[in-house]
Amino acid sequence: MYSHFLDNDAVQNRNWKVLVYMGVVCLAILILVIRLFFLQYMHYDENFQRSESNRLRKTVLTAERGYIYDRNGNILVRNRPSYQIALQSMSLPRKKDERMVVFNRLLQIRDQDGERLFDSLSLDTAFQRARWIKAHPIRLLEDASEAQVAIIEEHSSELPGIVTLIESRRDYPYGTLASHVLGYTSEISEEQLKKPEYEEYAQGDRIGQKGLEQGYDQEFRGKNGLKLVEVNASGKEVGTVRGVESEAPIPGYHLVSTLDLKLQKVAEEAIPDSAKGALVAIDPRNGEILAMVSSPRLDPNIFSLKKRERNKGWAQVALDSMRPLTNRAISGTYTPASVFKLVTAGAGLEYGVLSVSKYYAKSCTGGYQYGARYQKCWGTHGNLNVVHALRLSCDVFFYQAGLDIDMARINEFAERFGLGTRPLGIDIPGEKGGWLPDSVSFNNKNKRLGWRWARGLILNLSIGQGQLVTPLQQATLIGSLATNKGVYRPHLMKELRDSQGNVVRRYEPELIRPGKMKPETHRVLLAAMDSVVNHPGGTGKRGAIPGIRVGAKTGSGEWKKGAKTHAWFAAVAPLEDPQIAVAVIMEAAGGGGAVSGPIARKVMMAYFGIEDEQKK
Repeated sequence: MYSHFLDNDAVQNRNWKVLVYMGVVCLAILILVIRLFFLQYMHYDENFQRSESNRLRKTVLTAERGYIYDRNGNILVRNRPSYQIALQSMSLPRKKDERMVVFNRLLQIRDQDGERLFDSLSLDTAFQRARWIKAHPIRLLEDASEAQVAIIEEHSSELPGIVTLIESRRDYPYGTLASHVLGYTSEISEEQLKKPEYEEYAQGDRIGQKGLEQGYDQEFRGKNGLKLVEVNASGKEVGTVRGVESEAPIPGYHLVSTLDLKLQKVAEEAIPDSAKGALVAIDPRNGEILAMVSSPRLDPNIFSLKKRERNKGWAQVALDSMRPLTNRAISGTYTPASVFKLVTAGAGLEYGVLSVSKYYAKSCTGGYQYGARYQKCWGTHGNLNVVHALRLSCDVFFYQAGLDIDMARINEFAERFGLGTRPLGIDIPGEKGGWLPDSVSFNNKNKRLGWRWARGLILNLSIGQGQLVTPLQQATLIGSLATNKGVYRPHLMKELRDSQGNVVRRYEPELIRPGKMKPETHRVLLAAMDSVVNHPGGTGKRGAIPGIRVGAKTGSGEWKKGAKTHAWFAAVAPLEDPQIAVAVIMEAAGGGGAVSGPIARKVMMAYFGIEDEQKK
């Protein structure tokens, strides 16, 4: 009887276990049904999109970057095709061990010479970046050769997520020519991506750096297109999706610059690349830059090379003590030297302190006594009026004139014609302003040194030893003094054109400073500039051109005791109808008339189409 009860308990336990098991199974089936219901009906759209994303890929069609031309239609900057071996994060295997298989296969690939195409460090960095960069390909090998591309394609079935792309790279056919004006392009940096002005850019985009490339980057860039392509299990493209139209890219605008290729070549040939210096040639009637040189120069093509070669070239440039990255024409600041005497003379004439008939009682005997201080002149010039003093660049005359005129008037006249702390606003980045000292600015600048403004400082300032100017300001000054029609904003963009050649924007000349004086003041200054070049005793006679009336002013800027002076030459021609103004500075080179005068002369002769007799 007892065993009967035990058998019943065993049966009941077994039945209970079966019921529990069946309940668990039914619950699991119910959960699966509910899950399938949610996947099939509630999340259908989401899962469909996910499935399609594994099969379909959005490919960005990069817009062609606009070209840069000179004023006569010669190409200065263009594009060239460049193969890129890249990692497409969305197409990489998701499992870590499968990714490592791809990683190791890449490491094993060698070129025809037996050299590895990839190194472990750069590959590891790229695979790490792929974790958070999903939408954009990550370059593994830049500027790949056709042979390298062929090797990758041979292994394509073994390398899911590795793609070959074709993109444009900038090409500068004239190498170093106008390099500081043109600028270069490179991949956008992480620091730049954080700035609000680059919010429309993405990791991997190439953007303009320096010069016109940076100043007009948005215009050059155009608008990228988009296409939908079908990919296989290895992430390789197998075709486009039928029925879905691609969004074609819109090419960037072409820029017609104000530069004259012929003039630019002459200017760069005249300034040796081993020297430090700058040249600006400008049309004073509208502010168009005809030529701009900063020496030493650099080749912007290095920034379009492979990463290793690019880094090597960049290191050489960045560590060069000659500072080839600096555009001395717009950001180099120098004492204006005796070119500034035109400003002192103009202010004196404008305010009635000087006249053609005025001679100072103290003639030039080699120096000037001011209190306990004896201020030397570079020569002995005798008794002079303002025209003669400018022709011979006599310091003693301008010591006395400066004290009579006072710096406030001199500085006002200088600002009127383009000098001062305010940059002129040229349309490329990096321009600096100059400095016109007065008692307040001088005391503020030299407070830490304990120096205070004294009236005796006017002696040096009246001859241009103490102020700061850029070569761009110096060219603008001499040009606007000659025209007497105002200071126009210097600019390098003449026109923007679309891919069909239609003009979409034209630069309109813009007056930015008054740049005007009394007719008598203007007449005297023109006579003086003419005398500097065309009188036998003028300091700028080496700038004379047969058949063209050139006006100029020379200068020798002191910058370090015992060192050669900076050589200045600022000229304009023809004086009766100014069309070109040129400013040249050669650092630590000596006298302006002897060193920089012949350089300016070559540029002006090329502008007027006059053959240089010295070359025959």
